[in-house]
Amino acid sequence: MTDRKTRALVPESLAAIERDWCMSPGLISGDHVYLTGITGQRIDGVIPETPEEQYETAFDNIALILAEGGMTLADMVDVTTFHIGLQDHLDTFRKVWNARVSPPYPAWTAVGVTEFIIPGNFIEVKVVARLPNV
Repeated sequence: MTDRKTRALVPESLAAIERDWCMSPGLISGDHVYLTGITGQRIDGVIPETPEEQYETAFDNIALILAEGGMTLADMVDVTTFHIGLQDHLDTFRKVWNARVSPPYPAWTAVGVTEFIIPGNFIEVKVVARLPNV
């Protein structure tokens, strides 16, 4: 195992969120990076109206954070998705998911929930990714 120090992954566009909420969008620890739950809210604060747009936005934001550490969505190893309306929107989510992942696929758990911090949000995604060259 490589000796790596813990450090935050904070794209400039998410610096205010880090400061205001006192949390790191991504945190490298050892050979992995742990992402804070990422929602469907755009970086400008707007929440897209449809679940599909929110799913796309969530994965765009995940990709942005991973890129800060030299990673891509292909480096995801464990993904937990939290959904409002899981059964109603599962086909739509799987369409977005299937377009974003590739073999070897990450482990994935989907959980239905009743609410999020952000009203109008349909999704929150928790990711663990492996650092490159590990």
